[in-house]
Amino acid sequence: MNCPVCTDSRMREVEKDGVLIDICPSCKGVWLDRGELDKLMSEVREVREDYNQWYYDEKPKPYPPQSPSYDNRDRRYDSHNSHGGSYNNHGHHKHKKKKSVMDMFGDLFGD
Repeated sequence: MNCPVCTDSRMREVEKDGVLIDICPSCKGVWLDRGELDKLMSEVREVREDYNQWYYDEKPKPYPPQSPSYDNRDRRYDSHNSHGGSYNNHGHHKHKKKKSVMDMFGDLFGD
């Protein structure tokens, strides 16, 4: 089958997550047959609720303002990396980012 946009370029069939999709090597256009988008979107629908719950529940909570304390300078650590972990600016562990819907599309349609 030729690309509907380029008209002179032959489409290439590639399997992504068990679905055959057609890709034009010239314009990089992705063409789906009937029902293929629904098959690909079913995986996105499965993780969407989990991702939304993680995203909205795990946002960092604002810290209450604290007055500066100068009497404990000798006990203050400037670097939290000495603990061997991955920390943010507030000394708390960073959360591992889950895949977003756009990351999943990138996995599907990327090279």
